[in-house]
Amino acid sequence: MMHSKKKRTKIILAYAVLASWGIFSLFPLFSMLLIALKPKNAFMSFPPDYFSIRLTLDNFMTVLKDPNWIGYYGNSILIALLASLISVSVGSLAGFSFARYNFRMKWFLMVFILALQMIPTASIIIPFYNMFGDLRLLDTYTVLILVDSVGTMPFVIWLMRGYFLTIPRELEEAALIDGCSGLKAFWKIAFPLAAPGMAASVIYAFVRAFNDYIIARTLAGSKIVTYTVGLTMFTNQYEGINLTLISAASFSALIPIVIMFALFHKYFVIGMTGGALKG
Repeated sequence: MMHSKKKRTKIILAYAVLASWGIFSLFPLFSMLLIALKPKNAFMSFPPDYFSIRLTLDNFMTVLKDPNWIGYYGNSILIALLASLISVSVGSLAGFSFARYNFRMKWFLMVFILALQMIPTASIIIPFYNMFGDLRLLDTYTVLILVDSVGTMPFVIWLMRGYFLTIPRELEEAALIDGCSGLKAFWKIAFPLAAPGMAASVIYAFVRAFNDYIIARTLAGSKIVTYTVGLTMFTNQYEGINLTLISAASFSALIPIVIMFALFHKYFVIGMTGGALKG
């Protein structure tokens, strides 16, 4: 009886901790939505009109009707999509090589790749600016796609290496005996089995590139404007900083990310945990 009571207490505490963490995590998103649904002058008075039930969709209608904001948002989706595809394509092949082949300085290269992930973006943005300026690639889609894809590639390589280590090598050896080349064995055998890990990598790379600000602001920002950079420019069009309009624009930009994660969260969790099984 005592043991059963202790077990019930542990379960209650576990659910209480999870519920508290869920509320803590979702509160900023809920607060943003609540502000976005308020009238424009709701926060001009004192105290601010935060808890009243007066709600409106005018801010969202303004955002969705503005062609500039749609352009900013489209740029972010295009850049994030191409950057994530490049990062996962190259990173998966590199991770497969590190998982299956032995070569000189293998561990040094892996540690070096991991160290690249730890370099702050702000510390290398000026060299990037000078380098791409000399190449005349500033303010182009190319520079943003390249930098964003390279920035997420170390994580993708390590994640996919760990995931490929969980796949039995014998499956690929059987394909090689049947006459497949190494690349064909990867494409026919390892690639389908590693789909959850690749899904996790795509989600991570896409979200990071989609939410980037420093790279997009420094290396572009005049011709190629992403939604993070265009957020302030967008709201300044409407008589200066408008808190309700900023919240509506920010929340509308997050909706596809939330939907994508809600649909593919199972693959994300499986991919992350699968890649962490072996190191």
